[in-house]
Amino acid sequence: MKIDLFIEKIEIGFQSLTGLSIVGLLGMLLGIFFFSLLLYIINYEKKYKNMSNLTVSGLSDIGDPVEANINLARSFIEMREFGKAYDCLKKITANKGDLTPKQLERFNLLKIKIEESKNG
Repeated sequence: MKIDLFIEKIEIGFQSLTGLSIVGLLGMLLGIFFFSLLLYIINYEKKYKNMSNLTVSGLSDIGDPVEANINLARSFIEMREFGKAYDCLKKITANKGDLTPKQLERFNLLKIKIEESKNG
């Protein structure tokens, strides 16, 4: 298809849609303006949606922080990342009085596994 016919079809479609006949340089400038405005709006929406997802704060959003740290520590031990597992358990020690008996048992078991890994 020739470019002249393509542009003419676009002009006719715009004219039938809006009732305005804008040709030449003014039509091109208005087209660029509206296209740029559309890109700006799309980009603004993306930024706005990304900012709304930034409200996640800590592990409390995924459940009980103690449970999350215990599960993370267990996972790190399985991957032989004992330093990271120890860091997770260290976060739990601040709230050690708030642990349930089951959580305390799992905490002690994980701590023993980490100490065993240090000793060989």
